[in-house]
Amino acid sequence: MKKNKTILSFIILYLLSMYNTSYSQQRDVTFIIASDLHFDSEPETDQFYHVLTMNKLPNTYVWDKDSPKSFTGETLQKLDGVIITGDIFDNPCPASIKAFKKRYDIGTDEKQIHFPVYPSFGNHDIHPGKKGEVDNLAGRTFALNYLDSLLQAKFKKKEILNIHPSSRAYSWNVGDVHFVAMHTYAGDTTYCESSMNWLKDDLKKYASKGNPVVYAQHYGFDEWAAKWWPEKSRIELFDTLDKYNLAAFFVGHTHTASIQEYKDHKIYQVNNAWPDEDGNGSFAVMRIKGNDVGIVTCRWTDGKGNYEIVSPKLNSKLKE
Repeated sequence: MKKNKTILSFIILYLLSMYNTSYSQQRDVTFIIASDLHFDSEPETDQFYHVLTMNKLPNTYVWDKDSPKSFTGETLQKLDGVIITGDIFDNPCPASIKAFKKRYDIGTDEKQIHFPVYPSFGNHDIHPGKKGEVDNLAGRTFALNYLDSLLQAKFKKKEILNIHPSSRAYSWNVGDVHFVAMHTYAGDTTYCESSMNWLKDDLKKYASKGNPVVYAQHYGFDEWAAKWWPEKSRIELFDTLDKYNLAAFFVGHTHTASIQEYKDHKIYQVNNAWPDEDGNGSFAVMRIKGNDVGIVTCRWTDGKGNYEIVSPKLNSKLKE
């Protein structure tokens, strides 16, 4: 009996290794990650600059010499989607939601996004904080009602796999890459029930075969963001993520593009969408090809879709 169990264990390990090898050979996923769009009521200023630039990346952007060798010199052919890591709205209301939809509902106009969009919420979306408590709660209601309708539509079309009803955290797959959008942070209870146990169950179900995980939320690891995200929740989150093949971790909130570190993990902090002290608005472009992960910062230079690649950049390898 013991011998049979040993043989069965070897067979399972062999099949898992074959599964991972097969998928890693086929794996080629590219996403844009944006943050802190802060849509408000019209008139619009430079909100369409991001979208125009995103739409022009396929067939124009060439992965440079600082990228992983497996795709250095290759031209970006396709984008699988756009992730937004929070603060979509400056003050959520029907007018700001309408302005956002004008740009980020998928369409064919050059100033309307051409790719699937996976939004998540930050403090401005859930805790507007500009008016009185009644108006702020009304803004949260507008935002959450919009998100509920969007996620249900995506779920029916099978664009996403799993939703936590209370927090609205959700997940989806592209190939064997598993994505999770956790909004403010995993475990937040300021507007909902904690999403931490949901995340643990989700990863166990969808990422237990060693396939890559891309994680996105709003609050990050710089000194200012740390005030918004309890250390206890950080520790519990990374105790969970350390059991899986974490490919990339994206945050926003601080309006600066940078690489932060936490417990030996590189955290990519995404910039905001408009010109300020650190230059024009920018977003991240991430590609996972085989076991290579490359992330660059794309900054628009004008309102015609022209752009430049700037720091920070980040390369890494998946666990094999």
